[in-house]
Amino acid sequence: MPLLKLKKPFGRLIALRDYDPGLSDLAALLIGVKPVLYTDFEPGNWDYLRVLCAELKLHYVLPEELYGSKGFKAVRSSGKRMLLIGRRLKDVKLAAESWHRSPTDPAWGVLLGYPECCVKAYIAWRAVAEATDLVDFTFANTADTERLDFTLNNVFNYFSRLTGTPADRTAFDRLRARNKGLDIASLQVISWHPCSYNCAPSAKLGREIFGFLEEYLPARALQLKETLARPLLFSGKYSYAVLNGAAAGGTARYSGLLPPRSLLPAPAVKTLERCGRLSAAGGAALAWRVSGGQREKVPGRHELLNFTAKARG
Repeated sequence: MPLLKLKKPFGRLIALRDYDPGLSDLAALLIGVKPVLYTDFEPGNWDYLRVLCAELKLHYVLPEELYGSKGFKAVRSSGKRMLLIGRRLKDVKLAAESWHRSPTDPAWGVLLGYPECCVKAYIAWRAVAEATDLVDFTFANTADTERLDFTLNNVFNYFSRLTGTPADRTAFDRLRARNKGLDIASLQVISWHPCSYNCAPSAKLGREIFGFLEEYLPARALQLKETLARPLLFSGKYSYAVLNGAAAGGTARYSGLLPPRSLLPAPAVKTLERCGRLSAAGGAALAWRVSGGQREKVPGRHELLNFTAKARG
């Protein structure tokens, strides 16, 4: 993956890579939002990571070298290695000593700096994960469904959201194949999953992370905003449509569909593409042309997620 040139140097670094670790995670660490981040990496990328840590005066631990592969975070079958990075050695060591913890142990999420409310919500979702996607679960927890903060948009963030079933793996592979050339894994501002799309602690941290990206990588920040701050018709983990427009009052006005492309069935896609307005309520969506005309039902069950509202200041 190519390096992204910084608008101004950060320390002595003039470019960063948005992969192992992701920029959202790294930005959160550098501005003090997260005490520790963890990432897997291919051995060939070690030189980049070693220089990154040295230049930014970050501490790191290779936990598997100390504690073996015990724990949910080991990825031995992929040939990758795991790395914990932090600004304080004390925090990194504490996280390494907790390497054995389950992803449903709240202590692990707190060690990584995630808001406690979001950690609790994620653990609650794990109990119903095979029946309910995390986005549906999060939207159901959202009180103000008219105003969703785009920095909390996790529709494209599949990390810690995959169930691991054969059908899930197949669908995820199909989604990636449909979006060749687009790194879906990097399309988020916060690297964790919020408890709701109104979560005040996550929104505050999301603004700080996004501010860092605007300051040092404005082109990347703009790309994220142009992808995430959109109305989105959502019908499932792999079935959604990103609308090129804005929404208000349960109605969206748009001029086409944007990537990422999902596995939304072709009849629904065709209906959306020939229309320019839609409304959604109670799981049903209706679409019609901007110039008027008969309203068409969009096949399937849908929710309109309005991420076009301005983030709260």
